[in-house]
Parts: sequence; structure tokens; C-alpha cells
Amino acid sequence: MDYFPVFLDLRGRRALVVGDGEAADTKAAALARAGAEVHRATSFAPSMLDGAALVFVAGARRTVAEQVARAAEARGLWVNVMDEPRLCSFLMPALVERGPVTVAISTGGTAPMLARLLREWLDLVLPRRLGALAALAGRFRPLVRRRLPDLATRRRFWHRLFTGEVAQRALAGDEAAAGGALLQALDEAQRQEPGCDKAA
Repeated sequence: MDYFPVFLDLRGRRALVVGDGEAADTKAAALARAGAEVHRATSFAPSMLDGAALVFVAGARRTVAEQVARAAEARGLWVNVMDEPRLCSFLMPALVERGPVTVAISTGGTAPMLARLLREWLDLVLPRRLGALAALAGRFRPLVRRRLPDLATRRRFWHRLFTGEVAQRALAGDEAAAGGALLQALDEAQRQEPGCDKAA
């Protein structure tokens, strides 16, 4: 593994996008969706890096891109320069988004088109309502943790949930029925596990 995959919490953090055009717009929009405080610039001065957590360069002249990369590196900031892996301290993966579910694909900068094709394929095969299933699980997670305190028991419960009736109903768009089925499955799991607290 040449690059370490990670998902960053950028909520309320400053992110700088240097450049112009569709690619820069796309980067800025993705950062905004993640809750970052996005700052845009078409030219560059080192002071723009003040307080930044992350820096992107897209659609800028090569000389500008090199200036940004050098200045960011000098400050120990993470920087991504589109189509210039040698100037990057991190690479931007191709993404498939389904609400809270995000699938990231990278080829380590060796074959960006392959990453895009894989993204298109996954976008076709992953269920459209996968995010709704994840959100449902997130809403019930604290309750499941309270009622099934044993880690192995919880793992078995979630495995059954994501491969059974609850998942089928959530993916079909019937979230109310999915929630009811989840509670029934939780009651059953609690009854089957000796030592579990029977109080909700």
C-alpha cells in the first residue's frame, strides 16, 4: 500500500482551493459538503495558507501549482495538486456517495482513468438507498449498544440486520417497516443471549 487511506473530519476547518474552472469547482463543492470552510483563490500568496488544514490546486498554472506545493510542504500542510502526483502529499480518490456511505477508490496516482471507471461501475451496482440503510443503523446504534453490551453479540446482530429483512425493507424505501423489523430483531437477539439486560 503506497498511500494510507483515511477519511478526514473537516467540519469548520479552513480548506484552500487555488485555481479556476470545473475541476476547482468540483473540489470546492466536495469540501463544502464535508462541512469545510472553503476559501477560493485564482492566484497565490503564502499568507493564504494561514489557518488552513488542507490545500487543493486545480486549474491553476504550473508555476502557481509549484509555488503552492512548496509553500504548503514548508508548513507541513497536506496539499493535492490535480494531475501532479509528485507535488502531492495526498491523493484525491474517486468517490461513490450514498448518504453517509462513501466508497473511495484510488490507484495510487498510476491510473486515474481506471479509478474513474471503477467508480462508474460501483455507482451502477451499489443500491441507491444504501445511505438510508446506514442512517437507520446509525439512529438505532446507541439503543443496540445498551441492550447488547457484548461486542460479539452486537456484531452478530448487525451482520443479520445488514443481510436480512431489515436491510431489504430499508433498501426498498420502507423505513418505518425497517425500523419495526429492527426492533423485533433486537428483542429476539436480547432474548437469545444469556446475561443481557432485558430492560430497554
